[in-house]
Order: sequence, then C-alpha cells, then structure tokens
Amino acid sequence: MIYFTDNDIDRLIEDDLPAGDMTTFLLDLAGKKGSISLIARNEMIACCTEEAVRLYKKVGLEIGFFVPSGTRMQPGEKLIEAHGDAAAIHIIWRTGSAMIEFASGIAGRTHQLLTAARKENPSISVAGTRKHPPFVKKMALKALMAGGGVPHRTGLSDTILIFREHLLFTGGYEQLPDVIRSLKEKMKERKIVVEAHNMEEALIAANSGADVIQMDKSQQEIFSDCAGKCRAINPNICMIAAGAINDTNAAIYAKAGADVLVTSWMYFAPPADIKAEIVPVM
Repeated sequence: MIYFTDNDIDRLIEDDLPAGDMTTFLLDLAGKKGSISLIARNEMIACCTEEAVRLYKKVGLEIGFFVPSGTRMQPGEKLIEAHGDAAAIHIIWRTGSAMIEFASGIAGRTHQLLTAARKENPSISVAGTRKHPPFVKKMALKALMAGGGVPHRTGLSDTILIFREHLLFTGGYEQLPDVIRSLKEKMKERKIVVEAHNMEEALIAANSGADVIQMDKSQQEIFSDCAGKCRAINPNICMIAAGAINDTNAAIYAKAGADVLVTSWMYFAPPADIKAEIVPVM
C-alpha cells in the first residue's frame, strides 16, 4: 500500500483553491445540494479512487459508492458516486477526476506491458523505475502497482545498484570483485545489482558475485546469449532488461530470458478518460 498523508490530500485541495472558488462564491452555490458521479469513458484500470474519496470527505461530501484501485472498468461503469453541498462538489471536481485519470492511465499501460511480456514468460515481472515525473512519486507508484507492476527502486535508500558511474571512482569493472566483496561484508542481507552495457561487463559482474545483472539497452540476441552465460556461472542470478522497454519489445525481452523488465514507459501514458456527471439534488 502507498500511504498518502492528510497533508498530501490537503495540498491537492489547496493547490487548486489558494483563495476560494470565485465562481461558486459569486453564483451563491453554497448550501445547495448536488451529486457527482465519475464514469469510465473507455476500458481502464481504476487507480487513486481511495484518495479521491478522501478528497471528497475533506470537503464534507458523503460517499455513496466507489471501486477500489486495481478494478478493471468497462465504458459506462461508475467509479465513484458522492453527494452533498454543491460548492464542495465544485471544489474537488477537477482535482479528483484528474488524479484518477492520470493514475489510471499509468495503471492501464503497466497492465498492457505485463500482459505482452507474460505471453512469453508467465513469471516475468515489470518494474517501474524512479524516473517518474517530479512530485508524483506516490501516485506513480500506486498506479504502477494497481496495474500489476512493482517498484524497481522507490529511491536511493532501498537497494544496492552499482552503475558504471559509481565504478569510475572505485577502479572500474576490473576492481568489481573487491567492491562486491566489501559490500557483502558491510550489508550481508541485501542483494547486489550491477548494471552492465555489454557481454564483458556482465560476465565480470557474474564472476564477481553480483546477485542481479541489469543489462542496459542490450539487443535481444546479445541479451539472450548473455543471460545464458551468466546463468552458467550462477544459476540463481537474476537478469534484468532495462532501457527503452515498451509495448513493442516487452515480449521480445521476455522471450530472450529476462526475469524482470525495468522501464519508465508506463509513467508517460495518456490519461484515462473519465466523465463527471454533476446534478442538483432536490
């Protein structure tokens, strides 16, 4: 579960309401009753409905119905229904809808990628990078998971991932055996991931004791050959395909022997299309 604090929810409202809703105020809508329903216009995987519900409740609306994140929706199906003060409805109308559309777009694209890859390898994982747009980490990660993906790294604090850029300061790939030995002494319970750009670097990493090898922008044939040779060294090694992974090549890398596909492609999905129906309640 990705936890959104009360401050996160308040900020979403505040960002769109820095000094009140001028139009609603001038039209004197406060005190009038209405209802709002969000309805899917196309096939989608719902996401961030729980956060939208919290937005609605923050402004005093009562929730009649909502579907949980991860629910597969068909056109015409209802995601959320709420009722209450008409002014409150207009305060959260756009913010709630936009959040669900943005997150559901990511969830749908993640599912699309996972479906394509698992046709070739039913056990493959799709992992989202930390290269999501700034300031939307929680929303992006929740959407990724709603679509069946997993976070590759939630940040710099949770994994040991050695890039070529790190090795520039430690003696290069030639010194990788000493680097990995030192890391395993310091952090015995963590797996060590090493990025490689070619066969030579991957084999050095495998021979040096890396638990995971992340091949960056490797051609299918090279990746397949590399995966076989690395597994000959360590049958339990995990092989990651990363770099420009999308719906056109996910199945290719799955067939080539990838255990995990790492990508940021899902984060830049078009938003889902949602219709908001707002009606007066007498």
